[in-house]
Amino acid sequence: MKFNINKRLTSGFTLVELMVTIAIAAILLTIGVPSMRSFFDTNRLKSASEQIYAHIQQARSEAITRNADVMVNFSANGTATWFYSISTLDNCDLTITDPTDATACTLIIDDGDGTVHLINGVDTDDKVLMRFTDADHDDIEMTTSNFSSGTQITFDGLNGTAIDNSGEIRLESEDGRQLLIKVAPLGQVRIYSPDGSVGGY
Repeated sequence: MKFNINKRLTSGFTLVELMVTIAIAAILLTIGVPSMRSFFDTNRLKSASEQIYAHIQQARSEAITRNADVMVNFSANGTATWFYSISTLDNCDLTITDPTDATACTLIIDDGDGTVHLINGVDTDDKVLMRFTDADHDDIEMTTSNFSSGTQITFDGLNGTAIDNSGEIRLESEDGRQLLIKVAPLGQVRIYSPDGSVGGY
């Protein structure tokens, strides 16, 4: 049996191969990181807008179902700290977090237990706090505009129209992308991108 003592086993990368791999990875990261940042920025904006849109639509639907006025109240000053609510109470208090409080932004929703716990004619176990905040939507700023009366939209229980106070809710992402939620006097709600910065709207 003959052995070749000059034969060497080689494994791993040479220094040149390693440097080329690192250079390619750096180029890919340089291209990819801004794209990923843009992707997440847009998605945060879309998520906040779609949530608010859905809640406004819910308020309109609740008004028609209950045959009673349902209000959507907003507290926004152009910063990333904002609140809004759905309630049958006119100008409910957005700072209240206890649903049993008389001025809390609540809806009466049957909890299905078959028991009515009445306090002053209201089943407090069925009072559901409908107050929403910016907590799940980091760095999304909200501004309200073109409301004819304060920052409350009132949907009529008879036909779901926005009674004398339609308006616009503008949301802006950290990178300046914008989506606008517009409530028309007849109660229609739509989302669009006023500056074209978000595709698909």
